[in-house]
Amino acid sequence: MEKVATVTLDQNGHFFGEISGKGFDLTATGLRAVDLMLISIGYCFGLTVEAYTKHKGYEINDLKIDVVGKKDEKENRYSYILIKVSFKSDLDDKQIQRIMEIGKRGCTVSNTMLKTPKIETKFTPE
Repeated sequence: MEKVATVTLDQNGHFFGEISGKGFDLTATGLRAVDLMLISIGYCFGLTVEAYTKHKGYEINDLKIDVVGKKDEKENRYSYILIKVSFKSDLDDKQIQRIMEIGKRGCTVSNTMLKTPKIETKFTPE
């Protein structure tokens, strides 16, 4: 399945993002692109955990996901990302470990980063 995300720059210097008919002013968020990347990892992981726990009938509360990115000292990229997850529940260690595995395995964002996609650029004149 192919998705197209469109980013445009207006005459006032604001970047706008749009995908699947939904858009927003990226500049107005005050977030940098790398911030959105880290948030996307946490959000994707959280969606996966939520779907799995609902499917299994597990009750978890106060789900919190901290995504910690460590910038590489020599290259313009993150060299280490840690996904720290906490929640309240009465689940045992084995169930919690399974939730963590499913969260990681089911997240398209982090899976894409683990298996580096081919990225090309192409100029397409209007």
